[in-house]
Amino acid sequence: DVNECEAEPCKNGGICTDLVANYSCECPGEFMGRNCQHRCSGPLGIEGGIVSNQQITASSTHRALFGLQKWYPYYARLNKKGLVNAWTAAENDRWPWIQINLQRKMRVTGVITQGAKRIGSPEYIKSYKIAYSNDGKSWSMYKVKGTNEDMVFRGNVDNNTPYANSFTPPIKSQYIRLYPQVCRRHCTLRMELLGCELSGCSEPLGMKSGHIQDYQITASSVFRTLNMDMFTWEPRKARLDKQGKVNAWTSGHNDQSQWLQVDLLVPTKVTGIITQGAKDFGHVQFVGSYKLAYSNDGEHWIIYQDEKQKKDKVFQGNFDNDTHRKNVIDPPIYARHIRILPWSWYGRITLRSELLGCTEED
Repeated sequence: DVNECEAEPCKNGGICTDLVANYSCECPGEFMGRNCQHRCSGPLGIEGGIVSNQQITASSTHRALFGLQKWYPYYARLNKKGLVNAWTAAENDRWPWIQINLQRKMRVTGVITQGAKRIGSPEYIKSYKIAYSNDGKSWSMYKVKGTNEDMVFRGNVDNNTPYANSFTPPIKSQYIRLYPQVCRRHCTLRMELLGCELSGCSEPLGMKSGHIQDYQITASSVFRTLNMDMFTWEPRKARLDKQGKVNAWTSGHNDQSQWLQVDLLVPTKVTGIITQGAKDFGHVQFVGSYKLAYSNDGEHWIIYQDEKQKKDKVFQGNFDNDTHRKNVIDPPIYARHIRILPWSWYGRITLRSELLGCTEED
């Protein structure tokens, strides 16, 4: 019998077990797939806003300044700015918790926590436990592997440095709850969850990171503010969370024949898309709805269909200039070229975006 593990089939630190004429890989939490080849550690959207205010709840809310200043659960977003920029549990709350409803079962592979400053004083959670649930009623605590002991995770040491913990094995659940154990002063938190869709293959393909290069992004037309070259809203700027004065693609015309195109260079499985608007000198602009088209040669395009209705699918887009809006593409698109076709918009057609998916198939 050949030892199948000698060829080292398990990537990314996966542990190989030899089976009869086969092998299996035990993957670290952030990876999945037969050979641990698929990453599963993208932000699930607390910071970006894919997770809405209604999805974030807690055992209590701290009220300061005679009750006028409220540190709500939905302020617990990583890197949130402002005077009141985190969740704080009420002082008399003996067993505080904060809970995220992901709205469907997801694979959660890690968490990032961060404290905040309240009234000039650093507050943060030094250690915490994690629980998970599929109905929001019955909860299981995350245990130390192979024991019945609750895992206590290391938290923060100051009010601003994010600290990440990963879950190996990953949690597959709809609800995640964080229970602070030891806090500095009040229990104050900003956070993000990491992971991917249950099926995997939903990692960012590189609009934000720059892995997708400028030349791969093209568009139907381009707008110049005040007709000035220095204010050109080119397609290459259509990157999620891009900063600066001119930080998105804006089309030269406002009609339903505009498009933003990404050439992924090889046929790629695309399972999701995130869109975002932008501001042009204070004017809020965004795409409210859009269609998707795909192609393998860049010439013949197929518009993505709504299977049930047997017509072009119209995806819900943005409602402001900054909040991320994610759509799952199910069934996925398998193609080299992707086009976003804006269908309705506010102000001018303006986009920042990210594509989600994976390159090689299992």
